[in-house]
Amino acid sequence: MAQGELAAEPGTMRGLAEVAARIDRLPLTRVQWELAIWTQIAWGFIIVDTDGVAARLYPFVWKPQHLISSFEYSTIYAIEVGFGILIGDYLMGLAADRFGRRPALAGAVLLGGIFLWPFAVLTNFWGLFIISFFVTLGTGAILSVHAVYSSEITSPRVRSKVLLSSQGVTALCSVAVGIMAFYWIPSHYKLYLWILTASLIALAPILYWRCPESPRWLESHGRHEEARRGLEAIERRVSRYAGPLPPADATNYPLISTASVPFYEVLTNREYLPRTLVMFTAWFLGYAGIIYGVGAFRIVYWVDHGAGSHYVFLLGIVISIFSFILFQIMGHVVGERFERRDVCLFFAIVFTVCMFAMYAWPNKVIFDTFGLVAAISASQWLFNMYNYTAVSYPTRIRSAGVGMSDGVGHIGAWAGGQIASTFYAMGPNHLGWFLMVTIPGALVPALLIRLAGIKQREAVLEQVST
Repeated sequence: MAQGELAAEPGTMRGLAEVAARIDRLPLTRVQWELAIWTQIAWGFIIVDTDGVAARLYPFVWKPQHLISSFEYSTIYAIEVGFGILIGDYLMGLAADRFGRRPALAGAVLLGGIFLWPFAVLTNFWGLFIISFFVTLGTGAILSVHAVYSSEITSPRVRSKVLLSSQGVTALCSVAVGIMAFYWIPSHYKLYLWILTASLIALAPILYWRCPESPRWLESHGRHEEARRGLEAIERRVSRYAGPLPPADATNYPLISTASVPFYEVLTNREYLPRTLVMFTAWFLGYAGIIYGVGAFRIVYWVDHGAGSHYVFLLGIVISIFSFILFQIMGHVVGERFERRDVCLFFAIVFTVCMFAMYAWPNKVIFDTFGLVAAISASQWLFNMYNYTAVSYPTRIRSAGVGMSDGVGHIGAWAGGQIASTFYAMGPNHLGWFLMVTIPGALVPALLIRLAGIKQREAVLEQVST
């Protein structure tokens, strides 16, 4: 049994994870690919549509029309990427562990769609402030479950291949939304928002229909008969493409199952508490820097150096295309060859070098090259961190653990969005902002995960996180 089992909550059931062992022995077919791709389509449209929507509207709509001040924009942005996601992450993480992965996936896109459309009609600070909190509840919800669900339906040998390759679909979602932004912001930004709203609401029933409940989750919550029925349905689909299935050996698959959701276990269990503290810190600093600290003023920086709306959104489309290509390389070529924590450190270093190139030579040629590499490096850091966090917790509390770690980390997104405006005004050519997002915002969290994180390469979920 794994060490974490020694400190499990009283009343849990112990045994072998037979369903998990049967999942991991399945050959990789279009069945697993389809489930992972639908999950990442949900992530892509929620994040691209709702996460930090203020950063797209402020430079080209709100600022030119003098609707809100720079400080008010920073406050709205901080609420979007911080507090709203924190609550959505945590609550929906608990819900995904209590009620299942499938309703959490469908609920996430529905929440995003319901609260996105008011951005098309609101033009005052307090209205935008309030709706910015609600719109990112769905964002937090998908963050707590997308890597979790994809991890639970794949085997250790192909986990990085399936996760990273399917996560490349999110870049294609960015292309689709970026094309609309290119043509419709600022002239038809309301139409842009209405179409994004419709796309999210339409996704909800599709996800509920196409994505079966995770058999691993069912088994971990003592619902063994439902887990077997769900797994048998997946096995029948896989066998149509792969033929007779190999036998499963559950010997190395320890299981602790419970009908309840002990959400506090990630803070009280002696196995998980150190992991949680490390991830709290890494996510806090990373969100404040390489992700949202950059996102808050990257477009503003480009505009300050002569970029227009068409240039900004066209570059965003090109970044998304190259991101998709890099995701496929990382999934199919790199895969499980390297530890995720090593990959995070590598891309943090590349990001830092590129950011200082943009600082030293702020022109469109440099933005086209180093800006592109910095952006796709940040996306690789982000998704490898998602996958790292999902594999760090046991199935029975995996979404709650991810939601708590990522959610608390979003306090860093809130803080980063707030203080970025101050640092942006410091030093020649905004040097304070560059230092903020690279050293404490990229290198430090990557080094923390590298030095204090756990090994995960080709690890069985029930061994590394049970």
